[in-house]
Amino acid sequence: MMDALFDSVCSPGGLCDVLGVWIAALLTVLVFTYLIRDTFLFRLASSLLVGTAIGYASAVVVRTILFPLVPRLLDDILNLPSSWFPLLVDVIPILLGISILIRLTPTFRTTTFSNLGLAYLFGIGAALTIGGALAGNLVPQLTATMRIAILPQGAGLDWLNGWVILIGTIGSFLAFRFIQPGNRPWQRAYDAVTRGWGTIGRAFIMIAFGAILASLILARVSALVGQLYFLLHDWLHLPI
Repeated sequence: MMDALFDSVCSPGGLCDVLGVWIAALLTVLVFTYLIRDTFLFRLASSLLVGTAIGYASAVVVRTILFPLVPRLLDDILNLPSSWFPLLVDVIPILLGISILIRLTPTFRTTTFSNLGLAYLFGIGAALTIGGALAGNLVPQLTATMRIAILPQGAGLDWLNGWVILIGTIGSFLAFRFIQPGNRPWQRAYDAVTRGWGTIGRAFIMIAFGAILASLILARVSALVGQLYFLLHDWLHLPI
């Protein structure tokens, strides 16, 4: 019933569209006040943004995780003792969640049980980060480097690009070399070669960081242009 009421009020071109444009425009103007100085209006807009994001995320978690979990938990309890393993699978996440929530209380904040949920989250986060870095960045980069063509093929100069990628990739790895050289001549020569190649790799790393920073700045400028277009075209209806 509430969905039907909301759809009837927020029909295309209705009151909700106008209110949405005005609220979005006013919040955008409040954010732009930071260009003058850190004002109460900017902090108000920031607080609304954070509060809305937390409220939406909390509603999604409650609707997609907690609500479906309660019927499953009741069904597992009713089917005991034949379904003790599914019950255990449902109870463990609940206990870990409770261990995080009790950290809000001063009495149980420093207990061992309150640290279990955080330890689990940090462990899973670190594992996913390391695994994602290996599977998404390191391994594909090594695989692509081993497959590049470094010998001339035909009349093109694509093999030069392969040499640049090969030198930059190996040099980037050598830039993180922290081994003390020995006193033998071949060890000193090896150290000189790897140190010089690592310096070239640091240059490649700086170029990559510069490209990443440029892409981030371009994305922010694009967002700024989009918001200015929204203010001038959708809100003020200026012919642009």
